Amino acid sequence: MSASKRPALIGVEGLTIERDGLILQGIDWSVGEGEHWVILGPNGSGKSTLLNALMVFIAPSEGRLFAFGKEFGKDDWNEVKAAIGYVGSEVSRMIEPGESALDVVASGARAMINFWGEPDPKEQRAARKILKKMGSASLESRPWRQLSQGERQKILFGRALMAKPKVLFLDEPCAGLDPIARLDYLRFMESNAANPKAPALILITHHVEEITPSFTHALLLREGRVTASGPIREALTSDELSDAFGHPVRLRRRGESYLLEEG
Repeated sequence: MSASKRPALIGVEGLTIERDGLILQGIDWSVGEGEHWVILGPNGSGKSTLLNALMVFIAPSEGRLFAFGKEFGKDDWNEVKAAIGYVGSEVSRMIEPGESALDVVASGARAMINFWGEPDPKEQRAARKILKKMGSASLESRPWRQLSQGERQKILFGRALMAKPKVLFLDEPCAGLDPIARLDYLRFMESNAANPKAPALILITHHVEEITPSFTHALLLREGRVTASGPIREALTSDELSDAFGHPVRLRRRGESYLLEEG
C-alpha cells in the first residue's frame, strides 16, 4: 500500500527499535493533513511502541522520526511533543482521586498531571468551554474518583485538547467500557473527528467496530512490521486483516460500521 501523499504532519522512515529482540522493523509511515488514522494489529505487534517512539519514550535504534517540519536528533523534540496529545490508561492511572474534572482538563494546558496550585482564570475559562463542547459541563466539580470510566475518557480527551495539539493519539480509549459507554464514546469521538478544525486523530485499537466514519486511513502491524498502510478502503480488507492477525477473518461493512468475523 502506498503511503500518504499529502504534506506530512508526523511520521517515521525506516524506524527500527530493538530491545531484547526486534520490536519494530523498518517502519515507514506518515500522517498527512486532513487524515485520521487507525492502527490495528494483535498484541505485541508494535502499536503502542510506535506511539512511544514518536513521543521519544523509547529511542529508535535506526531510522528517522519527523514531525511538523522537525526531525528527531536535529531539532528540539520538546516542541514536537508539546503538539502531540495523548489519551490513554497511563495518564488515567496517575490522576489523584480528588482531582476535579475541571482541573484535569485545565492541567493539559501545562502538560501537567494533577494540577499544582490553581489554574489562572484564562485556563479555567478555556477548560469550561471544552467541557461544555463535550457535553460534560455538569462534571466540572466532580472528583476523579466519582467519574465513570466513560466520563474519564472524555475528560482525558478534553485535557489533551487544552494544549491545542496538531496530532492526538487515542490509545485503546474504549478499553474497559461497557457496551453503552463504548457507543457513547464512539459517537463523541466521531463528532470530534468530523470537525474540520480537529487535530489529526490516530486511534490505536484491536477492534474494527471502533472505527467511525471519519477515519480515512489504516495502518496494520504484525510482529513489528507493516502489513498494510493507506486509505482505509484499500488497507482495511479481509485479506489484509487476515494477514495482520495471522488468522482467516472476514470484514463486513454494515452501513458506516465494520464487523469482523472468523473467516
